[in-house]
Amino acid sequence: MTRAPIHAGTALRRGWPQLRRARRDGGDTAAGVSPYDGEPLDIVRDGSWQWFDIEGVQCADGRQSGVGVRAVEDSAGLVVYFKGGGACFNSTSCGLSAPLMLTGFEAIEENPEGVLDFEATDNPLANHDIVYFPYCTGDVHGGTAPQTMVAGVGDPWDFVGHDNVVRALDRVGPTFADASRLLVLGTSAGGIGALVNFPRIVEGWPGAETFLLDDSGMIFRDDYLAPCLQRQMRDTWSLANVLPDDCPDCETEDGGGMAQYFAYLGERYPQTHFGVVGSTRDQIVRIFFGFGNDACEPGPGLPDLGEQVLTEALADLRSTVLADRYATFVVDSDQHTWTTTPQFYTAEAGGVPLSTWFQAFLAGDATDVGP
Repeated sequence: MTRAPIHAGTALRRGWPQLRRARRDGGDTAAGVSPYDGEPLDIVRDGSWQWFDIEGVQCADGRQSGVGVRAVEDSAGLVVYFKGGGACFNSTSCGLSAPLMLTGFEAIEENPEGVLDFEATDNPLANHDIVYFPYCTGDVHGGTAPQTMVAGVGDPWDFVGHDNVVRALDRVGPTFADASRLLVLGTSAGGIGALVNFPRIVEGWPGAETFLLDDSGMIFRDDYLAPCLQRQMRDTWSLANVLPDDCPDCETEDGGGMAQYFAYLGERYPQTHFGVVGSTRDQIVRIFFGFGNDACEPGPGLPDLGEQVLTEALADLRSTVLADRYATFVVDSDQHTWTTTPQFYTAEAGGVPLSTWFQAFLAGDATDVGP
């Protein structure tokens, strides 16, 4: 891989924990002021996609990166979208994910469907501004670990997804400072990225009505998502620098507890509208979480968590962690992700179209749908 001469976010990693504590103890955000004050992006409000390289934002292999923007006149709100594409935490997972690490217009053009299809006459986000975070770091947009070696992988990866987000927000925040409605949306690994980065994002719009929708970025309880795999991901990406200090249940002694982050967000942001979309037999989630099989020592070939286990894991998450706080839409299917696919306009669960549920979610009226 081609290396960049510098690594994104070095200064941020050194200062960010102290900055987090200062804000939690009554910094500018507590007073209703955005902490992001960089130079606004020079956007054009004509409904076309624009790409902006941002200094210090880079991919795992050192390539320059940034954000895509689609802005419209008389916008109804701002959408911050996180693209998915696998995750790198061992040699097999890194091999699966490396070809998916895209940036620039190439990333945007890969999934121009569902709510990103702006030629669809019934697209509920057509009148919204969109900020598009590509995914080329392999760390669910949550890494703070440059130059990290992964066993069995020849070159180090710069796991700097979270650092990228913070750097970009310093430009994005002032650009869309007047947004009164904010939807944070992520698909697959981007769904987890939306969750992980949500506290940083909402700091930029302290007065906005906020929504968070996680499409297929699941984090199950420890009975279903092996703590050893959770620890492997934490350590590889240095997630401890990102996950909140005031969520003691988010990490247990054996490395588990990450599912409690759902509950933490629900309690920490009581006015936010939270939602989760998923599939009972999601084939991609089964592979990546299957790496936790056999005490994180799976055999040759691709692992599989198993259809039955995944179905039980999702039902357990909905009933114990998400209940009463997250609106959920679950399809009995093995498909992975829905909101940025053509099936967004055709999928149903319990007789309710996903597009109808999505509209209700944006209105703050969504309920639990599906098995």
